[in-house]
Amino acid sequence: MAFITDNCTFCELTGSVLAACQPFSCGNDDLDDFFRNDATRYSHFLMGKSYCFRLNIDPTKIVCALTVSNDSIRIYDLPRSRRDYMKSLTRHEKPLRRYPGVLIGRLGVSREFAGQGIGSESLKFIKGWFLSSSNKTGCRFLIVDAVNNPMVIAFYQKNGFQCLFSSEEQEFLYTGGKKGEPVVLDTRLMYFDLLEMRKQS
Repeated sequence: MAFITDNCTFCELTGSVLAACQPFSCGNDDLDDFFRNDATRYSHFLMGKSYCFRLNIDPTKIVCALTVSNDSIRIYDLPRSRRDYMKSLTRHEKPLRRYPGVLIGRLGVSREFAGQGIGSESLKFIKGWFLSSSNKTGCRFLIVDAVNNPMVIAFYQKNGFQCLFSSEEQEFLYTGGKKGEPVVLDTRLMYFDLLEMRKQS
């Protein structure tokens, strides 16, 4: 049984929806503040669009909220080995410098519904959404800038995402770090290849 698809309605997270709902709380202050105060501004300035799943039996409750925006993977900025691997995933006559994707910029599950697999179900929904024939643009990859925490990384790996860089040191250097400096990464770039999912369907 899929909880959000069976028990919730998917809709855009607008000012009127926020006004009609109880304050969203996923237990992360930054995420809560974003969805309550910033999501509609992001949408207004075309920087990202937020959506939510509202509970059918009580539409004032937001079960899950998420934000997506256009993004890409810059192939020729990558180290040689990783670049060759990523290029091997997509074969075409004219090599591209960027591969189209969508960034899952925010994803939060209400504390009331935590521990029920809703985060994973939401990712599955997003995968199907961007593979749908109703999607008006090409989208090869789902991309996340995951908090560099073992539990968060493991969550995305469980849902089929891979780190774009094979090591933290490689990613640290790519993002502007210098050799010899302590390797400190707050986030890890991860991706999911939608083409692989389509092959399996």
